[in-house]
Amino acid sequence: MKTKAIKPHSAKLTKTETAHLAIKRAILQCEIPEGTFLSESAIMKRYGIGRTPFREACNRLHREGLLEVVPRRGYLVPVISFETVRDLFELRFVLESAIAELAATRATEAQIEEMEALVKRGAPAGGSESEQDENNQINTRFHILLAEMTENRKLVDLLTSILEQLERLMYVEFRRFRFPAGGWRMRHAPISRPSAGAIRRPPARPFCATSTRH
Repeated sequence: MKTKAIKPHSAKLTKTETAHLAIKRAILQCEIPEGTFLSESAIMKRYGIGRTPFREACNRLHREGLLEVVPRRGYLVPVISFETVRDLFELRFVLESAIAELAATRATEAQIEEMEALVKRGAPAGGSESEQDENNQINTRFHILLAEMTENRKLVDLLTSILEQLERLMYVEFRRFRFPAGGWRMRHAPISRPSAGAIRRPPARPFCATSTRH
């Protein structure tokens, strides 16, 4: 018997939540570069937010690991270290293996159809920044959908956090090296089709490897 699908969070946002999402997106997409101290006045003006929502949002981003607090200096966007990258990829490998096994037994027909639609949609072939943004959105939705299939909110939240931090890494790479057209597409596209097929026809074990290579 299928379990009930996880319900999305409420769409109505407070001022603090709006500030949090705006600043977070700017950090993840490297609009605010790593190694930068946030300017309270500049951020408040840019996003039209007050001092209290700004500080509450920054405290939340600090807890999420996207900001560091430096005494008498303020909030710093940390540089991504090799150790951080290694830890994230190792954690993702372990987590998505478990997610894949659970998804293969709990996915609903509607979720499988959405996954197949993502696969058919594919990734944009170009290498412009807007096309890379679209590619990243498709890739992220694919993996979050896989986690949602487990009907486990904790797994969804943990994977979301990992993917957000890896998203920042991808934007850092893109802005530094400007991958050639299709460069990111080749990273993400090949695994989508076997993963979607494995969910519809779940094998005993091997499926777990298909998600972690994507």
